[in-house]
Order: sequence, then structure tokens, then C-alpha cells
Amino acid sequence: MEELNEVWYGTDVHLLVRFAVAVGIGFLIGLEREFAKTVRERAVDDTNTQEKQFAGLRTFTLIALLGFLAALSAEPLGGWFFAIILVGFIALLVTSYAASIRRGDIGATSEVTALITFLLGGLAYEGHLLFIIIVAVLVLLLLSFKLPLHRFVTMLTEQEVRAIIEFVIISVLVLPFLPNVGYGPHGTWNPKEIWTMVVLVSGISLVGYLLAKVMGQGRGTLLAGVIGGLVSSTAVALSFARVARQRSTALAALSMGILASAAIMFLRMLLELYVVNKDLALVMTAPLTLTAAAGLGAAWFLQRAAGKHPPDDEPMLTNPLNFRVALQFALLYALVRWLVVWADERFGNAGTYVAGALAGVTDVDAVTLSMARMAGEPGWSTQAQVTILIAATVNTLVKFGIAVVVGGPALRRTVTPGFVGMALAAAAGMVWVAVR
Repeated sequence: MEELNEVWYGTDVHLLVRFAVAVGIGFLIGLEREFAKTVRERAVDDTNTQEKQFAGLRTFTLIALLGFLAALSAEPLGGWFFAIILVGFIALLVTSYAASIRRGDIGATSEVTALITFLLGGLAYEGHLLFIIIVAVLVLLLLSFKLPLHRFVTMLTEQEVRAIIEFVIISVLVLPFLPNVGYGPHGTWNPKEIWTMVVLVSGISLVGYLLAKVMGQGRGTLLAGVIGGLVSSTAVALSFARVARQRSTALAALSMGILASAAIMFLRMLLELYVVNKDLALVMTAPLTLTAAAGLGAAWFLQRAAGKHPPDDEPMLTNPLNFRVALQFALLYALVRWLVVWADERFGNAGTYVAGALAGVTDVDAVTLSMARMAGEPGWSTQAQVTILIAATVNTLVKFGIAVVVGGPALRRTVTPGFVGMALAAAAGMVWVAVR
């Protein structure tokens, strides 16, 4: 009994944890592959997929275990041992792929996944647990969303594919080569900082646009408004207001979409703050979340009435990303930064608030990101918070004005309570950050 206790307490617990992670990842990947071959793909293709199956749940678990044991054995034997096992395993994969080609199955997803599983097992022994878990989750997502991804590709236009490529260009090929030095008055214009803000806003808008394309169509005005708010809540307000003037029976549903998109804008701002200035974001979480809740709550109350007359119209969202739009935002961000600094020097806090209000008429992203940077400087924290809320309130009132002028009196009556609620919540937020 004592010898058993010595063996138990002498066991490397960390090794067991790494072993469990390796086996667990292999099991999950194998589970997905087994399900894909025996259930998902058979539902699409009535042919016998069992003959095409390279590996399933047990085999992928064993592959991860093989990678783990190869890395474990390489420590006393040398790195050459792991290399030999890896080469032998690749040879096995090549042989399996050649056999599948002869059967007419030219897909190599399972073989590539098996190689990744082997390497993840080896990395698990090395202790890179967080990294391999992230990789495993990504692999599982890519494997399990096979059919939706294929459908998504067929929905894309040439312009949208070009937009994705352009986003990669502006983020990967442009950003690293820009100087990280401030130019202009007080070093206001930093090319790398400005372009980082462009990448952030463009990325959020592009993701929202793609989500709207995949999920928004035919799913109802609430979801269309929420996702459309990630791209442009102003575009949603204008689009739905035009429809409301023509279709008075769908006022509740259209009002719900307008309010939802306006409310999501505040959550989008909060996301931008978390990326740029987490400390400021923590302070702004309460007022921005409260304002968003006011708009979403009003939209929720309209949901029952909207269900009686659901419109088929979706917001007309245009592709948010190209070099011209990126350059326009870069210039707008630089202008807002300069305007805020100039107004503060000339008129003090009041000047900054007026500058934020003027900028909020057209765009809140530039003001939000500019203030997030300025809040890091001494004495700017409260001023930045109030300016952000002023800009957001002005922008919300602009959307309310669009709904009233374009949509007519009937739409005005249905959206007014929601916009008033958001305005009051934003005002309360301004008072709270000013006196805290």
C-alpha cells in the first residue's frame, strides 16, 4: 500500500493534465468526423459513405495519443524519434489519400485534419494547452460548418470577395509599414494609430455586413436591424423609414428594426472602447449598456405588434469596405482628433463637447476612437466620457429625425418612445460620468 501511494503521489500531475487534453481533443475531432461521415454527409448523399471514411472517433483519438507519446518519447531519445514517427504518419496519410482518389473521393479534409490532430497531440505534451485548445476549436468550427460555409461562398459576389481581400491588404500589408510617430499640432496625427482605427472599424463593419448577408435575409426586422446596426444604423433607419411611408401596416415591425439598430450602435461603441482603451470601456459600460437596453427594450415591446404584420423588406446595406471608404474614415478620424485638440485649447471643455456634437452628426466611430485615445492623457478621462455620450446622443437624434422626416407622422409615433428612452438614458449617463 505504501508503494502504491508513493507511485501515485510521485506521478506528474501536469503530465496527466496534458495527456487528458491531448486525448480529449482527439476525441472531439474524431466525434465530429464520425458524425460528418455517418450522419451529416449521408443526409446529403445517399451513397455508402462508410467506404470513404478515413478515420472516425477511435482513430482520431489514437492519432492524438500517438502524437503525445511521440513527443514524450522524443525527450529521452531525441528529436529524431519524433521526426521518424511524423514522417511515417505522413506516409500513411499519403497512402490513404491515394486509395481514396482511386475510389473517386478527392477530398483531403480528413487526412489534413488527422495530421493536425497528431501535431496537436505533440504540442499538448510540450504544454501549449491554451494554444492547442484554440486551434482545436477553430478546426472543429471549420469542420462542423462545412455546408453553411459552402452556401456562404455561393452567396458572395465578386465585389464582396474583393472587399475581404482589401481588408487583408489594409490590415496586414499596410499597417506594419506605417510610422508610429505623431505629426502635426501636439503630435495629434499618428499614421499607425489612425490606420489601426481604420482596420478596427472596417473589420467590425465587414463582419456585420457578412452576417447581415447570411443571417439577416428573411429572418425578420429585429435580427436585420440588430445586425444592420453593426454596419450602419443610419442606413437601417433610412431604409426602413422609406418602407414605412409606403407600408403603414408594417409600422411596428419597421419601428422595431430602427430602434434595434440604433441601440446596437451603443454596444458597437463599447466594443471599440474595449479594444482601444479597456479602462475607459469599464467606466463606460454602465451608461452605454443602459442606453442600448432602453432601445432594445422598446423594440421588444413592439415585437408582438410586429408579429401581426411582418414585412419582407430588409435594410439596404452596401458593402462597407473599400480603399476609398477606408481613406475617408482615416481623414475623418484625423480631422476629429485635430478638432477636439483645437477646440479644447481655444474654448476649454465646452469646445470639446461642441466638437463631439458636430462630429456625431455624421459618425460616432471617429469620435469614440479619438476620445478613447485622448482619455489616456492626464485630465481627459471625464471629458472624453462626456464627449462620447454627447456624440452618441446627437447621432441618435439624427436617426430619429430621419425616421420622422422620411417615415412620416405614423412612424414618428411608434419610434418616439424608444428614442426618447435612449436619449434620457444617455443624458443620465452624462450626468453620472460628470459627477462621479
